Amino acid sequence: MKKIWRILVFALIAGFSFNSCQEDTFTEEDAMKALQEIDLVISVTDVSNFNQVVEAATVRIVIDGIAVEKATDVTGIVTFEDVKIGGDLNVYVSKENYTSTYTDISTTPDDYRQSTVYGTISIYSLADVNLATVKGQLTIETDLTNRTKEVVEGAEVRIYNYSLPNGSPKAFIGISDAEGKYEIKVPVSATGYDDLNVHFFSIDTVARTAAVNLNNIYSIKTQNAFYDIEGNNNPTDIPAVPSALISIDAPAPLGTGFALTTEVDTSSSYLTASASNWSILNAGSGYFPNISGSDTTLFVFLSPDTKDLDTAKISLTFEKDGGLTDINFISNYGNTSDRNAQYSSKPTIDLNIGSGTGAEIYFDFRLFYNIKISNNGTGYLTFPTIKKTYTSYGVQSINTYNLSSHAFITEGSIYADGITILSQEGRYDNAPTFTIIADESSQASLYFVPSWMSSDSTLNTGTYNWISQGNNYDPANPPTVTITTLAGYGSGAEFRAEVLSTGVINNLELIQSGNGYTRNINDFKSIGTTSNYTGDYSSYSSSYFSNVLPGDSYTANAYYGTGQVIGL
Repeated sequence: MKKIWRILVFALIAGFSFNSCQEDTFTEEDAMKALQEIDLVISVTDVSNFNQVVEAATVRIVIDGIAVEKATDVTGIVTFEDVKIGGDLNVYVSKENYTSTYTDISTTPDDYRQSTVYGTISIYSLADVNLATVKGQLTIETDLTNRTKEVVEGAEVRIYNYSLPNGSPKAFIGISDAEGKYEIKVPVSATGYDDLNVHFFSIDTVARTAAVNLNNIYSIKTQNAFYDIEGNNNPTDIPAVPSALISIDAPAPLGTGFALTTEVDTSSSYLTASASNWSILNAGSGYFPNISGSDTTLFVFLSPDTKDLDTAKISLTFEKDGGLTDINFISNYGNTSDRNAQYSSKPTIDLNIGSGTGAEIYFDFRLFYNIKISNNGTGYLTFPTIKKTYTSYGVQSINTYNLSSHAFITEGSIYADGITILSQEGRYDNAPTFTIIADESSQASLYFVPSWMSSDSTLNTGTYNWISQGNNYDPANPPTVTITTLAGYGSGAEFRAEVLSTGVINNLELIQSGNGYTRNINDFKSIGTTSNYTGDYSSYSSSYFSNVLPGDSYTANAYYGTGQVIGL
């Protein structure tokens, strides 16, 4: 099919060349665009053996990110068909007992008539005496929770020698083994003028494990990281994380159903026998026109009390044929001496007396209230918070009702210390209201502080910091405190919680201090630090060697650092 396409292309070109009536617009550039693919022919020769052809050499090219491998034939040639034109292809050549090489070959033909691109790659026998050696080890920090560096296996290392004759490969390849080690043989001239450059490659998307700290919650997390061997990217900061996790069990559910009610305390709810709480709103007129004097003073009775047994009375003075002029005093009893009238609601005063009208009197009326339990509730370990709202002298106030001073808890229910009444509240303008606040049942939480932990690998009572001391814990049944280790550092520590009567955890008592704990899991440098690290940049030893002679041996190690986490 490809040959047919080529025939069509050339036919098209010929058609244009013979058409003298039309302008020749089909250029060589157009023909090159029409010729989308070529054959790539690569010849492999042995420089160490007078450039003899090399049979069964593996040639690998990378096309659109996909590696394609073929072996050379008896003529030392391998052909890759239907290769897209344009640009350079990465070509790797290898054979046992020969140098592994890398080079680039252009796939752009010289003109549209050329359907094949040729390239020659020379390799060297490892038995050649004109070879130098470069070796080393690649290390990396992919697990910050241990104390040893990891090795990089399967990474490519290239050694460039730009002093080789034209046409010879300039890069020689080595792959790191299971120990992260590589060794590359590089051809050099006997004159000692060759310079070698070692090139290491960055590594993308490596699984990196470290202890992390998110709002003082510690965990071990594995995330993808990028390791830039040139150190152009900042390594991700590394937090100090202790190896011990501490947790406290959650408290029991909150109690429910408790409720309060109120009733007027009629035994105490009588009027204050003082005229200071009374005032004349309207004097009125036409009172007592027929009296002999200029004014008159008399008792006026209030409405009957709660049990209709008696009534309070008030002494008032009226001007003759006029209005109310004075409030003299109030008596809490009427006709029955020393018997205080008891009211459960504000009494009234009938001032329709002595033919007059319009007089009005204002007085404060406040009652005492008995507080009772209407529902004892269930499941209470501690007293709930209660908000009391009341009005006195027309001013509303809100405060907290101290339930614990008047009640006790038995088997989860709340009872009054007395027989029925919790307390007496007064004097108020109206009945107070009580709101039961549903206190949240919250779990206590805390964390170990790395710098507070003992340097001898044990835990103690001064090593932790509270986030919350919780709520609604049972003082008689303290919650379980659990110590969990991260990354396997430490064991044996034991704490016990002490709970206050308010349901809050007061303290942790140390039972066993344990051993083997570390103040910083991420102390991969093993220097005993309890502070955060900024992370290690990558680094490598000498990567440029001058005046290399055959038989010389050099070491070039590379450390990839701690990497930059991707997708934080």
